[in-house]
Amino acid sequence: MSTRFRAGTSLTLSRTYNNTSVRSELGLQNSGTVLGALAQIPTIPIRNPNGSYGINPFQQLDNPVGNLLETHNAATIYQVIGNLYGEFDILKNLTLRSALSLDFRTQLENQFISRNYPGTQNASPATRGSARTGTNQQSIWLWENTLTYNPDLGDKHGLTLLAGQSVQASDRFTSSASVTGFPSNAVPYLSAGTQFTQPSSYQDQWGLMSYFVRAIYNYQERYLATLSLRADGSSRFAAGNRFGYFPAISLGWRISREGFFPQTRLLGETKLRLSYGANGNQEIGAYQRFSTYGSGYNYAGTSGIQGGIAPSQIGNNQLRWETTGQYNAGLDASLINNRVTLTFDAYLKRTTNLLTNVPLPYNAGAQSPQIIQNVGTVQNKGIEVGINSTNIQGQEGGFNWTTNFNFSLNRNEVVDLGTLRNEQGQAVNRTIIGTYTITQKGAPLGSFYGYVVQGIFQSASEIAQAASQPNNPKPGDIRFADLNQDGVINANDRTIIGNPNPKFFAGLTNTLTYKGVELSLFFQGSYGNDIFNQNRVNIEGMADPFNQTTRVLNRWRPDNTNTDIPRAVRYDPNQNNRFSTRFVESGTYTRLKNLTIAYNLPAKTLQRAKITSVRIYLTGQNLLTFTNYTGYDPEVSADPFSSVGFGRDYGVYPQARTYTAGINFNF
Repeated sequence: MSTRFRAGTSLTLSRTYNNTSVRSELGLQNSGTVLGALAQIPTIPIRNPNGSYGINPFQQLDNPVGNLLETHNAATIYQVIGNLYGEFDILKNLTLRSALSLDFRTQLENQFISRNYPGTQNASPATRGSARTGTNQQSIWLWENTLTYNPDLGDKHGLTLLAGQSVQASDRFTSSASVTGFPSNAVPYLSAGTQFTQPSSYQDQWGLMSYFVRAIYNYQERYLATLSLRADGSSRFAAGNRFGYFPAISLGWRISREGFFPQTRLLGETKLRLSYGANGNQEIGAYQRFSTYGSGYNYAGTSGIQGGIAPSQIGNNQLRWETTGQYNAGLDASLINNRVTLTFDAYLKRTTNLLTNVPLPYNAGAQSPQIIQNVGTVQNKGIEVGINSTNIQGQEGGFNWTTNFNFSLNRNEVVDLGTLRNEQGQAVNRTIIGTYTITQKGAPLGSFYGYVVQGIFQSASEIAQAASQPNNPKPGDIRFADLNQDGVINANDRTIIGNPNPKFFAGLTNTLTYKGVELSLFFQGSYGNDIFNQNRVNIEGMADPFNQTTRVLNRWRPDNTNTDIPRAVRYDPNQNNRFSTRFVESGTYTRLKNLTIAYNLPAKTLQRAKITSVRIYLTGQNLLTFTNYTGYDPEVSADPFSSVGFGRDYGVYPQARTYTAGINFNF
């Protein structure tokens, strides 16, 4: 084969099998394992004398142990990832490269809920037991072509020019079917059921076409510059808005290579950096810009019931790329004869044309209560610091100690959400209010929005002097703040009561070695963020017959008035459990995230066996956590994919404490 042509390929095949029944659904009625275990009354047995599962007789809640034992939820995933490339030197300094890659994934899910499932064991025998099967198949391919030119400009100059084009496409198909009514648990498949529900299937496709150019220049490895421009076109947007254009520039100066720079052991290699870059986000549904309709909305016609359809989603043909531009200034330096390296970055990042779900009025005529729009601007600014140090450096085999420290501080702010017209026709700033969050100009993204607790009503006379509350509070109920001073407690008295964004993150790793023995400790933590502990609404609400935490033993009673916990009352007539400062807690924590102890066998011992190295190790994760948060885990989010719903704990399964032992051989 000619030396001007090169080719290569890689292929990865995998099969993954998961079988799990632990679920973290949002609500007790959905049989979430964590919430179900917390709320189950402890006097109810796991099993009754007749073998059936014990169930809360007041709420008919499922039995969390039975939920796990009587549910089979398996998924088998096959995945193929392949890459094929070829390079051809057209000229001495001109190279053409073409690469084709494929990611193919198919998933088969089978779920079976037995006839003994706690939530259905008292139901009609004809409907007990259910099964569901689903398939998901997706292929994503990418074809990329680049042309690279490296002109010879002499010893002092270095230049690399690149131009390229890529095409990416995805095709996904899903289907599902379910059935209920199993005569027994012997055959856990659809064919054994008696009452089929309507099966469903769905297919979507999307494509992305990109063009890009880049130039990299350096002068004596002292002055560095990179320029680039991308043009990305997405099928998710209409023809007029399909392409987004994203430039970038970065400059570097190795100031330590200048003649005036002091050459000392204290300060070594030093580099200054400046950059600006823009990138785009098109991660919305494949057909989000289209209005869609749903079936099943039948109506009475002149000749009987007629099949009907109704709008399910209102589309938006004006959607375009969300763009994030970031300015960065940085410094890299080595200190004390290269035993300490320092990296410092300050950044300002601004995202415009946010792809945001905006609530719709009820008369919009669609089943979905919101529409996606390009609305607003969000800004993040902060600093990042990294310090790596060699604290003790012994001879070979002697004692060594290194430390890695990182620190990041970020401030988030909604700069703009556009304007709306009020009833008087005046332009006012748009505000998006969710169930427990608010997105508004000048506030951090995802700010908690609720009521402020001012204490507990102690007497009828105190209630009479307070702001009017439509729920007619009684002594022992919570007194909420009348923030707008209108004499009435209602939704207008809500305000920002917490910020789920940490003030800073930090991490610290210490590694110690001595004669083949290694000890590594990694601590991480965050400071200044708030968490909405929604679990407490159920297990400290005292409004429904759920198990409660020991905190409620200090609830308000006529003989126990010095407390911040309200009275116990069925159905919560004063709405003491509404979202308020009562349920917002500090999420600050420090955690021993990883601890590893290892031993490397001496090389002389391994020579005869022709083994290069043997490493025996024991690792523990999430071993210790220091926090005032009352929930299971301060690293929590019930809405991990939401841009505004983070920082909420509601039935989330905590991170596990894990121990791993292993041995590595190198031949």
